[in-house]
Amino acid sequence: MRSLRAKLILPFILGTLSLTLLLVWYTYSSARKAMEDAMIIISESKTNHAASSMALLFKSASSSVQNLVADPHVISAVSPETRGRASWDQATEWLETLTQSNEYYRDLLIVDRSGVCVASSNPGHTGVYFGDSPHVIRALGGMYTFGEPSVGKVTKKLSITVAGPVDTEHGIMGAFTMVYDLPSIVDYKVNDSFDSQTISTALLAPNGFFAAHKDMSIMGNKARTYPDLYKALLAAAGERGERVQYVMDDEEYIGYAKMDPSSRWMVVTSGKEGEVFAPATRTGGIVLAISLFFLVVISLLVLPVANRLLSSLFSLVGYAKKVSEGELEEELIVKDRNDELGTLQDALKSLVMSLRRMLLETQEASRMKGQFLANMSHEIRTPLNVILGLAHLSLRDGGMSEKQRGYMEKTQMAAKSLLGLINDVLDISKVEAGMLSMDHIPFNLRETAENTLAIHTETAQGKGIILSLDYDSQLPEFFIGDPLRIGQVLNNLLSNALKFTSRGEVAVTCRLDRDAVPEAPGTVGVVCSVKDSGIGMSPETCEKLFQPFTQADASITRQFGGTGLGLAISARLVALMHGEFTVSSIEGEGSTFSFSMVLEQDSSNGASLEAEEISEATFEQLGIQGKRILIAEDNPLNQLIIQELIAPSGADMTVVDNGQEAVEAIKAGRYDLVLMDMQMPVMGGLEATRIIRTLPGVEELPIIAFTANAMDEDKVTGLAGGMTDYLTKPVEPARLLRMLRVWLADR
Repeated sequence: MRSLRAKLILPFILGTLSLTLLLVWYTYSSARKAMEDAMIIISESKTNHAASSMALLFKSASSSVQNLVADPHVISAVSPETRGRASWDQATEWLETLTQSNEYYRDLLIVDRSGVCVASSNPGHTGVYFGDSPHVIRALGGMYTFGEPSVGKVTKKLSITVAGPVDTEHGIMGAFTMVYDLPSIVDYKVNDSFDSQTISTALLAPNGFFAAHKDMSIMGNKARTYPDLYKALLAAAGERGERVQYVMDDEEYIGYAKMDPSSRWMVVTSGKEGEVFAPATRTGGIVLAISLFFLVVISLLVLPVANRLLSSLFSLVGYAKKVSEGELEEELIVKDRNDELGTLQDALKSLVMSLRRMLLETQEASRMKGQFLANMSHEIRTPLNVILGLAHLSLRDGGMSEKQRGYMEKTQMAAKSLLGLINDVLDISKVEAGMLSMDHIPFNLRETAENTLAIHTETAQGKGIILSLDYDSQLPEFFIGDPLRIGQVLNNLLSNALKFTSRGEVAVTCRLDRDAVPEAPGTVGVVCSVKDSGIGMSPETCEKLFQPFTQADASITRQFGGTGLGLAISARLVALMHGEFTVSSIEGEGSTFSFSMVLEQDSSNGASLEAEEISEATFEQLGIQGKRILIAEDNPLNQLIIQELIAPSGADMTVVDNGQEAVEAIKAGRYDLVLMDMQMPVMGGLEATRIIRTLPGVEELPIIAFTANAMDEDKVTGLAGGMTDYLTKPVEPARLLRMLRVWLADR
């Protein structure tokens, strides 16, 4: 009987034990995978957040130096005809004022051509020789450069040195150096989430120096550097970022790393593998203990209890597996338990809540970035409006010599170029945030290409380059789509082609894509190409082209200029039109950039375009003499420009300095149109518009926003607040003319 009992019991026990071990292994593997994926998601988010903050701070420091080197105090301190004790004292006083007004400026120095400090916010540096400092040497050689980072021994504050050349009419006569205290990029004192104890973000300089690290004995310690670790992380992650595993001080780490291209610092968020996967090990141990308990209970024939416990366990395992696959929206069915399964349940719930919190923090960071870009755009557009407006008025009114006219036209061209750069930065931000929308309107593709070529005709003729368009006879001309964005892509490609071509030809081709499979009835595949006979590129260079803020190499930026945004934006615009970019190039022979699109044909064959045409006119021909226009604008120069632009129309204009005065003026008299700035002292334009809309008799009064707030959401807010139309600064005379015709002449 014993033998029979053994034969009956032993297979049952062995089978149940095997199943238990399999369950433990599966649970441990799933929990480990869930922990690993969660850790990588959080590490990537923290790494990208820190890298974005670093890029912004380094760009801010570099921009500050580029602005300060052109200041008259700096030029006067090193110029041969003005340098001396008086100019040095003035410069020193100015530098001290700057450091006192900006908490991040630790020290500012002006070094002359011989390497001697002639002025500094720290009097102890004056007269000291800095000519052997690497960053000063590079600055005197004409480069803007960053020095090695440093960390305060007591404060643990991270500082960088930024230097730039002081370029005078006599050449480079000195260097300007800034010691810049960076705000806290990584805060190791905050422990408000489950991951803060196991993973942390570190900043590793190219020389292996940890500028930031959770271990304070490593952070800022130049005696402990890890150059081999930097090389390994750079090879594994690079600028795009990647999951990494590495060994440091005999400890194995896992996390996510990414190189910041502006500083070439490596941002790595990681944790010790033993600590990262400790919850999975504990979970495996808990499951093993529970499973053994189940084995005893099952052996005692308590199957109903075992089944309920196993059901709960499998539910948690299934939920952990879904979390590991990225399904964070599903809610965990919480049961009130005080056993090991309850511990596992709480751990999984805490994990999902932390992941959701990280996603919200990422979205908040994106919102702050958008707010920064909006403020930057507003602050730059306001003085740009003055520059472009005064240039237009000067060219319109005449009375200048040909030489002066040439200077003014170049000023206007440079200001428009700066405006294009601002628009590029806003576009790339919208694309990355998924907020860029495409228009769906009728347009003529041939006309769009011809108009784009016309913009560059003068440049091509000036360089002796043949500019041509070949439009496929089998390709329709009329489509439904976004002509502005298509023209933007063609304009970027033509600008680059003419920039890098000194002789020969630049040819634009538009042809039917016969290999494209129509996505829907009435759609057509289109391929547009721009071919040049310029300097060409290597295959390695072609791979870098579509990354934001990237040029082929540093010499390209110095020789030809550019931000590296044009192609990155173009590639994303083409992707939104369900197309792709291709590049072929041979060094020394030229390049061909092609992009495909899927466009819907215009069934009206251009009839809708003819209905939308509006004839042009001049301000004198508007026919609005005697019309009363109220201008609410707080900037005196902007007031002057808008009045001078409208003056030839004969309209009667009244100017007020803020929204409160605009409301009082509307109450006191009748006006036919209001130009309202959005941001003004006392009362802003949006608040003033809301008040005006409540006044009797002015419900139909056209109120046009005249503002430097250029973001799409600003326009939506303005129109929702009661404004009739939206005009952004810098104001284009043609757009202002059309606005006045629509809201005054045609009514």
